[in-house]
Amino acid sequence: MLKGVCYNISMSKILIIGNVLKDVYLKLDERQNDFEVDERGINWLELGFNGDAHKFFHRTSVFGGAAVSLSVLNQLGVEGTILNSRTEIKAGELTWSDDPADYRYILSCRGGITYFVPAERKPTDWAMPKGTPEWILVDRSTNVSNRLVDELKNFLKFSHGTKLAVHSEKHTTPAGQKLIEMADVLFIEDEAPVHREEKIVDKIEVDQPNTQLVCHISPRKLSLGGAEESWNLDRADMMTHLTVYSTIVATVLGVIAVGGTASDALLWAKINAENATLNGSLAADKLRELAERELAKRSSLKLIARSLLNPGKGILALDEGKASLVRRFEKFGIVSDSQNQQDFYQIMLTNPGLQDYISGVILSDKLSRQQLSNGRSVLEFLTSRGVISGIKVDLGLTSTMDPREKWTQNHPGLAEELRQSYEHGFRFAKCRAAFQVSEKEPDFFVVERNTTKLATFAKEAQLAGLVPMVEIDVATAGDYTIEKCAEVKARLLAKLFERLSERQVSLNGCILKCGMVRSGNKAEEAASAHEIGVATAAILKHAVPRYMAGVVLLSGGQEPKIATKNLTAIMQESPFPWPVSFAFSRALEEPVLATWKGDNANIKAAQAALGRHLAANADALHYLQVEPRGGASSADQIGVLDWN
Repeated sequence: MLKGVCYNISMSKILIIGNVLKDVYLKLDERQNDFEVDERGINWLELGFNGDAHKFFHRTSVFGGAAVSLSVLNQLGVEGTILNSRTEIKAGELTWSDDPADYRYILSCRGGITYFVPAERKPTDWAMPKGTPEWILVDRSTNVSNRLVDELKNFLKFSHGTKLAVHSEKHTTPAGQKLIEMADVLFIEDEAPVHREEKIVDKIEVDQPNTQLVCHISPRKLSLGGAEESWNLDRADMMTHLTVYSTIVATVLGVIAVGGTASDALLWAKINAENATLNGSLAADKLRELAERELAKRSSLKLIARSLLNPGKGILALDEGKASLVRRFEKFGIVSDSQNQQDFYQIMLTNPGLQDYISGVILSDKLSRQQLSNGRSVLEFLTSRGVISGIKVDLGLTSTMDPREKWTQNHPGLAEELRQSYEHGFRFAKCRAAFQVSEKEPDFFVVERNTTKLATFAKEAQLAGLVPMVEIDVATAGDYTIEKCAEVKARLLAKLFERLSERQVSLNGCILKCGMVRSGNKAEEAASAHEIGVATAAILKHAVPRYMAGVVLLSGGQEPKIATKNLTAIMQESPFPWPVSFAFSRALEEPVLATWKGDNANIKAAQAALGRHLAANADALHYLQVEPRGGASSADQIGVLDWN
């Protein structure tokens, strides 16, 4: 468990520089007229051109601006004050003895929000604080002037124990830029999620000169040092993104101020931002409770991965696309209508003894929503048999400029999709990238982009509590040799693990799904099973870090008996540093299709055929030996963020 969640929040003096605003929220009626949408997609109300005025049916007034930061710190139990503002706490609520000069009106209609703000912002004046604060937070509401910056700089010159945190707007003034350069901790708002390819200062020693801890905040992503969290900005109430961002900033700084880690700070900020309302943010006890619950979910990753790689068991992949399934049906003269598809999957999933050979099943979104003939959902039925359900979350492949090369398509709302998958009962998720093999392929940019997408998926899956299964596949069509395939696989895996390390994916809670190293199906000389076994084992041992949860091998279009023969040859090259198993689709489906032939009178015979092939592949796994991992060097633990 992360240490910071166990900390008791203690008092830490934080001085907030900023303006206190009075936010007045007016929720308008639902009329559709008199609105125009600008080029940014913001709704504007044409108040001056219609005598039939809109009416509001809900009004809420709350303190905004710097008051938000102070309220959040108060809820955390961290002592804070606002410069030049008289505040007191009554019955746990913050009150001001003087009314703020600036009012801000927020009109809400049809989910959109429009601001009416003062034409001239109230200046933010400096005054010498009483005592020496541990931190100074320059709030987003601050009207930054050169005078304010100079006086703050002079104060910090003689107050060596005080650290500076700055919440910067996207577009800052020259005076604001000076302030940014002085900050020990900098909060920056981004339009889009931040990726680690961008230049981010990762050092956390905020007390060292010229070193900044940078926190990026976007509508879907928080990043701080090496840590990151996905969160959801969509809200049912009228709270503005300005208030939510201030909640994040104050939570992060409050946790850091009492000694929490970057990971702690982001997790608490994510939870606070998603649960705060206009009535206030969460108290420290509630945040701690929710954070512990979230970490408990994530800490199960290693256990789930270990269960998926249960000795003697493999994974059944039923996540093929519609086109692939149609081709398989046509091969055996079966009509690919919805009823036959449903009957086929029922044969596979209800096979007697499936749980004896299969630890997990990868489902497509469509299949996961179906019900079996017994009235139970697919997920419910699999869980009752002790089989773990996984979901394919990528949206397939799309062509690049070169029609042979493909991009992996991630879901546009990937983080939320994964979180919903966890809530629905899935415990692992799969994302696939496929590559061509030739003298010039795969292309450098295709490798870079696809491995980045896989790493992004893996990180998001773990944040959602799901074990990621990252799949590297190469097209079987081609005349390439087994040596060329080995060369390409080594390059792909090296780049993948580089990307996983950059995203700090926990490898002991992540599974690699990988094709066997073999020659193309048009090669002059086909590689033998022994050659495939030696080459595949060698590449995996060379490229896969020893603290990976494990590797599962896909059949990659091979005939069922050949896939089993090659799997056996690979297992005979053990021991491996990690568990190895199979995740077959075609190699397990075709025996069923060949026997069933679309005639339900053949169901028992088809299930018996599946049972024989499952047993044959399970027998291949009996050759497997896994080396004791023992102590680990830093190189062994590449990308490991240990949540134990």
